[in-house]
Amino acid sequence: MLISTTSDLGDICEELTAKKPKFIAVDTEFLRNNLTYYPKLSLIQISYGSKSFVVDALVPEIDLSLIKKIMLNREIIKVFHSCRQDIESLFIVFKCIPTPIFDTQVAAMFCHYYHDFIGYSKVVEQYQGVVLDKIKAKNSDWLKRPLSEDQLDYAISDVVHLYDLHQILHNKLEEKSRIGWFQEEMEAVVDINKYLRSPKDAWRRIKFNYEANPRLILTVKAVSEWQETLAQRYNVNRNKVINNAVIAGFIEKNVERVDEILEDLRKNTKNIKEEDLLEFIDIFNENEKDFMQQDYTPSSSYDRSVLDILSIVLESECKENGISRKLVASKDELAGSISGQTDKLFKGWRYDFFGRSIESFLNAGSRFEISVVKSTNNTTKIRSNLVRANCKLKSTAEV
Repeated sequence: MLISTTSDLGDICEELTAKKPKFIAVDTEFLRNNLTYYPKLSLIQISYGSKSFVVDALVPEIDLSLIKKIMLNREIIKVFHSCRQDIESLFIVFKCIPTPIFDTQVAAMFCHYYHDFIGYSKVVEQYQGVVLDKIKAKNSDWLKRPLSEDQLDYAISDVVHLYDLHQILHNKLEEKSRIGWFQEEMEAVVDINKYLRSPKDAWRRIKFNYEANPRLILTVKAVSEWQETLAQRYNVNRNKVINNAVIAGFIEKNVERVDEILEDLRKNTKNIKEEDLLEFIDIFNENEKDFMQQDYTPSSSYDRSVLDILSIVLESECKENGISRKLVASKDELAGSISGQTDKLFKGWRYDFFGRSIESFLNAGSRFEISVVKSTNNTTKIRSNLVRANCKLKSTAEV
């Protein structure tokens, strides 16, 4: 059912609210291209019980605040799959985060080992035995009207199976006693700071080694903040403000002085107002004040062999316990944890699962014994034992 008027939307939302469902399945279609900064919301799909509908978010007169009330109703769980971009597209329209959330991608990764973030169609096939046709409308122009039947079928199919998937995965989480871990992760997902995208944090997207010249961090911070500020202000792709290759060039050439940077910005930008260019000077000066007050010396170093050992052990633990490595920590996050730059693995469920072992190992309170074993079917396995003073924690996993 396609909803394209405020009257029809009011009726369907009133009916939904009256039925007081414990949860609803939600998906969105949006367009994100290489021209704009923000995604453009096109459709909102909702399913509950035997009822499913699609809301055309591009109709100029439609009052989407009716949907907003449902998204903020704490008595109704909103079920998404890989919700980050959906929440972002809704946040741009509603200026708030739907809550509470149940993300089936995260739930599946708590229940099964996957090499990467698991896609919706694969989860549906694995847990429901249904093969979805994701090809016919996958590359649709969701801004074009009228919508085709194929597009509407594609949009509806996502939420119909998502609704049933919720209960299956909820039961799996309870079986594995991981519902608490999952809920903790969902609380982090709805943190509004994840969606505000402060320009001051834009530099974190750029990987570079500033140890040889710590002042380079000032250059990267100032240019990235300026780039992000203008991209948001004018809703243009970051690379339309200044190409990321130019920022890489600043790093490569060790450009530090504000006048040198401003000269390069002038050479490498098009259609940028003079007042926007000059704004860079203020941003640089503000970042320089912060830079002078902080210590950017690496807090601690670590032996890379330690990182390699812990990476192997973490992979082993994840396979043995049926939880996705990507969910626990990336290699960069693991490196940050053992070097003292982040505490991600030392709090919450991650600490219970693996952080406590790292802590004990780094404090010389234990050691890992790692061995490679070949089984009768010629499968290679890594066996890792965490050996403490009075006990052993053993795990075996295929690699």
